[in-house]
Amino acid sequence: MEQLEKFQIIFNNPSAIYNAGDTVYGYGWAVFKEPLHVQTVCMEAIGEARVEWMSSSDIQASDEDVFNYTTVLPIKGEDKNSQGAMLHEGSHYFPFEFTLPSHLPSSFKGKHGRLRYFVRMTICTSGGPHPTRTSKFGVQGSLDLNGEPNAALSVENDTFEPLGSWCCVSGTVTAKLRLEKKGYTVKESVPVCAEIKNLSSRRISSTSVSLIQNVTYYSYRGRFSETTKLVTIHKGGVGPRGKQTWQKELLSIPTTPPSHLHGCKIIDIQYCIELAIKPSGFGRKVKIPVDITIGTVPIQEPQTQKTSYHPLPSIVKDDVIPFPFFELGRSPSQLISQYMLPTAPPWEEDDDIP
Repeated sequence: MEQLEKFQIIFNNPSAIYNAGDTVYGYGWAVFKEPLHVQTVCMEAIGEARVEWMSSSDIQASDEDVFNYTTVLPIKGEDKNSQGAMLHEGSHYFPFEFTLPSHLPSSFKGKHGRLRYFVRMTICTSGGPHPTRTSKFGVQGSLDLNGEPNAALSVENDTFEPLGSWCCVSGTVTAKLRLEKKGYTVKESVPVCAEIKNLSSRRISSTSVSLIQNVTYYSYRGRFSETTKLVTIHKGGVGPRGKQTWQKELLSIPTTPPSHLHGCKIIDIQYCIELAIKPSGFGRKVKIPVDITIGTVPIQEPQTQKTSYHPLPSIVKDDVIPFPFFELGRSPSQLISQYMLPTAPPWEEDDDIP
């Protein structure tokens, strides 16, 4: 469009990353070379998911809309009427705002699918064409670990497997992987505890622990899974008949979408911590996975309620009632009748059940 010199969308947040439930502020910025009659300026905020993969017979794909907000932005110009307004040459600003629902899923991009959010703005002119601009923004979904089953409980897994290939097994290896809890948040460090016993005559060349992301894509006719290794920490090898211990080695959770991707039906995300044992020479790796949950709200420690009691004097004299019933100028019988009558029904055993 010759009259339009510049047209772009600008968010108030320079990173353009928002949490579910946030209000997004921004504006469209247009610079006209000459006066232009504009009918309306339309703004759409869209969240959409798409998956696609090649099966043995054809391409499988599916789409899902997770968010859609549309509005007409106010315009300021000369000769404004129901048909629009004449905008002078120079800069014009079209501010917008919208609130993201609290249940929105996180932005995601994988090899065979994605979930993205963007704002699309269109300037509708009298004679056309209608210039359009699109700008992406990110959403961080919410997952409260306090509502996830067993998130605060420790998890572990162990194995006892032959070491080497099927034709030349040199012995066995036993391994155990343990985590203090199942639920973690982004940027939190996971203390990894493991024990590896090499009961073979072959050397174990290396051991490692990785955070694995398992993604499942769904279409109307099937599903497809992919696995991505997000971060890995390594440790040295183990000699024949040797032993290796991991004592709370720290693995940091990187920035990644929460587990499940609640709010999206065609993409599911799960995570696990995996211990991998690589023998020297030929032979497959021994792998031990432990499922974990990644959320955005950390696990809260249970708080014990403290009960306070009024101190009693060590010696109580006759005709003196202990604090807080002591008042000057009143007899003990009056105080007892006023303050010590029951104010609640008798205690029953069921009352103690939380």
